[in-house]
Amino acid sequence: MELMEWRHLAVQSVILLLAAIVCSAFLSGRLQTGNTVLADTGKQKQESKILQEEKESVADGQKMGQFAAEKSEIQEKRSKKKIIVIDAGHGGMDEGTSSSDRKCLEKEYTLRTSLRLRSLLRQNGVRAYCTRTSDKLVSKKSRLVFAKRVKADLLVSVHCNASVAGDHDSKGIEVLYSSRKSKPFTLANMHLAKILFENLGKEVPLKKRGIIQRNHLYLLHHAKMPAAIVEIGYITNRDDMRYIMDGKGQQKIAQGICNGILKALEELK
Repeated sequence: MELMEWRHLAVQSVILLLAAIVCSAFLSGRLQTGNTVLADTGKQKQESKILQEEKESVADGQKMGQFAAEKSEIQEKRSKKKIIVIDAGHGGMDEGTSSSDRKCLEKEYTLRTSLRLRSLLRQNGVRAYCTRTSDKLVSKKSRLVFAKRVKADLLVSVHCNASVAGDHDSKGIEVLYSSRKSKPFTLANMHLAKILFENLGKEVPLKKRGIIQRNHLYLLHHAKMPAAIVEIGYITNRDDMRYIMDGKGQQKIAQGICNGILKALEELK
């Protein structure tokens, strides 16, 4: 092989070598760049995931905070509910008054009406309790002790009226109250009686006799909260007695008293 051919071959070899080096360097750079891109992409995904988790965490925290606030508000509203004690007159050995044929006993129908009243008040969000829920004897003092123990805002006693022997004409509803002031309550007993009487009168078709002051009655005289006795009709009058004994009549009476209590609570401070 001549010298010129050797030189030409050497030059081509050098050129091929340089080309190989350049290609190798280029491919290496692309690989590193690709790895860097992949690394950056993976890093961005991780950061994005972390940010999303943080957002979800914050959202959950806000939801929990909102739930806690709502729960606290509900508990606060419940704690501010007014407390009513309903006193079903008489009970047990103390039958109260009765019709001449003894088919209608006061203790029985004051209890039936009181239980209906309790149910209506609870449906309206009022914490209502009865001094008795069955036919049992409860002393007058025990009724007041119970009302004080549960921190009653109002005490409403349910009774039936009766006239003297031989008088079958007296009839109608009335509400009894005491002139005693029940501090620190601002609702006067007379005003409570008036509200109860007006609302009961709107619901029942019986005669409206009015409100009457009775300072000597034990329950009214010793109650530590605003109190009234609702006389729902005369057992000794045939028309009143029929109304009192009828389930629909009891429900109307209970509704009237309930309306009066709800109205009184709006004015109670």
